[in-house]
Amino acid sequence: MNKIKNKAYTYRWFVFGLLILAYFFVFFHRLSPAVVKINLQQAFGMSAMQYANLNSAYFYSYAIMQIPSGILADTLGARKTAVLGCILMAAGSIFFGLAPTFSLVILARVVVGLGASVIFLSILKIQSTWFEEKEFGTLTGMTTFIGNLGGAGAQGPLAFLVGLLTWKMSFIAIGIFSIVLAVLLFIVVRNKPEDKGYEPIIVLKKRENEGEAGILKTLGEIFKNKYMWPIIIINFLVAGINFTITAWSIPYLTDVYKLSVTQAGSITFFYPVAAACGCLFLGMLTDKLKNRKITIFITSVCLIVCFAVIAFVNGGKPPLLIFSVTLILTGFFITHNVLYYGSAKDLNNPRYTGMSTSIANTAVFVGAAIVPLFFGKIISKYLPTMGAQFAYNRIFLIFVFITIVSTIITFFVMETNCKNRYYEIKNKEYKKNILNLK
Repeated sequence: MNKIKNKAYTYRWFVFGLLILAYFFVFFHRLSPAVVKINLQQAFGMSAMQYANLNSAYFYSYAIMQIPSGILADTLGARKTAVLGCILMAAGSIFFGLAPTFSLVILARVVVGLGASVIFLSILKIQSTWFEEKEFGTLTGMTTFIGNLGGAGAQGPLAFLVGLLTWKMSFIAIGIFSIVLAVLLFIVVRNKPEDKGYEPIIVLKKRENEGEAGILKTLGEIFKNKYMWPIIIINFLVAGINFTITAWSIPYLTDVYKLSVTQAGSITFFYPVAAACGCLFLGMLTDKLKNRKITIFITSVCLIVCFAVIAFVNGGKPPLLIFSVTLILTGFFITHNVLYYGSAKDLNNPRYTGMSTSIANTAVFVGAAIVPLFFGKIISKYLPTMGAQFAYNRIFLIFVFITIVSTIITFFVMETNCKNRYYEIKNKEYKKNILNLK
């Protein structure tokens, strides 16, 4: 028995490892347009607003698919869902490299977004079946750590690859590799230990008279949970800022500081690296402390300070060294919203982690689709008349305001102490003062 159990505890890391490798390319595709912005302008005459729409195309399909992705993870299973997602990412990447018109480039981004949309929730589902509850924060941190490294790969390294292969061939090559990865996922990944002949690591027991909840009933219950709404609002706001930064940080450096794309990419490379470290550190910290709320509050306050430095030092153009350091710190602190996936899981029925985390993730990518468009309009409005520094400074000033609002909302998040509280809350046995950080 112990030998079989040890095999399960070893094999789960192969399952998890392949899935987070797929998640590397989710972030890679998410951030990649910034590096090829000039190439796309040369090829298709792309405007600033078209660039904003190009970025948002990925997030539109990603956001729309979040609840369906959670349902697929809970019903079809994480294995088949992840394989399908990887195939779609591969097809979209190849199509992106081959597309002859800008409209088809947009369509390719939509396809990539559809494929990418199912990977993260498949990983969270695997975490809930192959790993113990006390490991959830650390594992989610590891997942987003690797994901953000993918974002880093879409900065300086992608710029190097584009210079070596051309931007079209670079995306075709990445698509081919993704096909290979999809085959490996199909061969290795299993939805739960029992599918591999192992004893279950996690046993989910139904309460008496609970029965099987339907999809619509489960979704309705999650949306009716009042403790989910602070999570949804914060994820929308913070993710909107985060993806605005990833979309516009290279253009900001090239427009305001007059750097080349390669020079700008060498700076922005460290933003997702810092985010990766932040995800891993904060996930491990909250698992150790058994408390998410105080960590989120402190990092939110630090985020306000970071945006204030950029917005108010030299009118939105601080010395390049100060901006670079502040950008790295911003990347580290802005990842605090990854902790809300654990909170969403802990507040809802443990049998349906795919759906509960999908709703938290929907807020992230609705924000990612909508908020950058809003800021893109601001830049398009002021850049031609008031100049780059003024236009981008409007953005950072709004960032300060938004982070203040999200920090206030933090007080209304229910602290679960990293343990599922669904039945306790349902039976009114778990009572906490939500305004208390502890």
